[in-house]
Amino acid sequence: MDEKPWYKHYFVWLIILFPALAIVGGINMAYLAYTNKDGLVSDSYYKDGQRINERLAQDQHAAAQGLQAQLLLGSDQQSVRIILNQAFEGELTLKLSHPTRVGVDQTLNLKPQAPTLFAGKLAHPLALERWQAEISDSKNGWRLVKEWQVLPDEPVTLSPSK
Repeated sequence: MDEKPWYKHYFVWLIILFPALAIVGGINMAYLAYTNKDGLVSDSYYKDGQRINERLAQDQHAAAQGLQAQLLLGSDQQSVRIILNQAFEGELTLKLSHPTRVGVDQTLNLKPQAPTLFAGKLAHPLALERWQAEISDSKNGWRLVKEWQVLPDEPVTLSPSK
């Protein structure tokens, strides 16, 4: 009878393989759970709920003024231009929020270039994904909101939410 050492039998390695894969997979899952924050749930959900009436008032104020805007992203994925449908004095604020990743949200103050044209530059290039775009005046009197699928050289029209 040909007696081989235990490590030369492939059935032994097959039996060892599955627990070893489970250990490696468990370590990988523990690492992912530790390093990735769940951004879907707001830490301040109560305060967010209290701001709903304030946001509705801002939307109504923008609708009463008949405001609309076009948002254009430059080819460098950082320069942003806003064209309002009516003249406005002062600065505008653009908030770009990612639906699932909190750490990549950006807020930008847009400087007036003309009575209806505002421009600014983002701190980080904008990836071609979905974003929640919100334009408001510097005093938070009104806002325009739109979910934005970023496509190169395509403007998006923002209007008061209903």
